[in-house]
Amino acid sequence: MSGTQRKMVAIGAAALMATAGQVVVTPTAVAQADTSQCETSQTAERSWAGSLGTKYYLNKEVVGDGTAAPGGEVTFRTTISGAGALVSRLDDFHPEGFELVRARESVWKVIGGQSWTTVTDDVLRDSSANSIYRTGAGWTTAAGAHATLETTYKVPDTVSPGDVLNTGAGVTVALGEGRWVENPINTCVTIREPNAAEAVTGSLDDLGFGSATAGSTTSSGISSDPSGFIADIINDINIGELIGLS
Repeated sequence: MSGTQRKMVAIGAAALMATAGQVVVTPTAVAQADTSQCETSQTAERSWAGSLGTKYYLNKEVVGDGTAAPGGEVTFRTTISGAGALVSRLDDFHPEGFELVRARESVWKVIGGQSWTTVTDDVLRDSSANSIYRTGAGWTTAAGAHATLETTYKVPDTVSPGDVLNTGAGVTVALGEGRWVENPINTCVTIREPNAAEAVTGSLDDLGFGSATAGSTTSSGISSDPSGFIADIINDINIGELIGLS
């Protein structure tokens, strides 16, 4: 049967189905996520009955130029500031498939004031929500203090240059109705082509070096420190044995 004949048969079948009261469904393009409001930094403002009319600010930003390459790394910061209430939880909602490499927090402490601490081993993960979150006994936002969760991820190889990926943020404030989630928040990372260094690291990953696990889990190995990995290999080689001197 020729292509023209097949087309005529299909048209005829559709007409018969329509006459019989059946609906013919034709494929349609899949709707793309709206990225028209995307920025590399967004701040949401909110007050509620429990905050006694005072305002709080939830900020999510992409550290750097707002871009990342497939297989590369990207860092986000989620910050809550406001009128002095205690914060007991910070949430970072990341794009699907991103793998946590490291995390740190900046909170105000009685000794040391506002300072950074590595918390990679202390954050919690919710793979069903594509989120990483950190809980605490209560971090103050009084007198200009703030609580920030910084998360660095490995970008999956499955994304494509030109993709714009949205993220979200959340916080729990120790006041009535203090759970607040902005997901998405329209802080987006744009995927670009890998640069020379990232291309080399990606090639080594393809050869099986390094390790990573899917979802909101920890990624480690050569992808997080390729130069250190190579240096370790060189240091472990006995050059004398290689050239027959020992």
